Amino acid sequence: MILFDENIEEYWIQQCKKAAIDFISIRDHAFGISDLDVVLIALQNNALLVTEDKDFGNLVFSHGYHGVSVLLIRYDKPNYSQIEKVFLEIITSYNHLDEPKFMVLTGKKLRVRKL
Repeated sequence: MILFDENIEEYWIQQCKKAAIDFISIRDHAFGISDLDVVLIALQNNALLVTEDKDFGNLVFSHGYHGVSVLLIRYDKPNYSQIEKVFLEIITSYNHLDEPKFMVLTGKKLRVRKL
């Protein structure tokens, strides 16, 4: 399961719809909840949390929410198509049984840190 934070660009949600990937959108179902509540929903649903909000790094690393996998997208909107393939590979290969990790997707690389 994929969980999109409320701040995620609609572009990424549309990519999942096109690829028939199941997801939950915080924007559509629980707009305005705290980041901590978003993490808790991800944990309850064994979901990969996809966000563009750096604050989730603080929750994971400073506050000890190591059981959730996060994909932080750090890329400029006009160039999203350049990382679309990698994004879809990450989303389609996500398995909640894998070790949790914090991933940062930029234009140059995918950084992965196991939690």
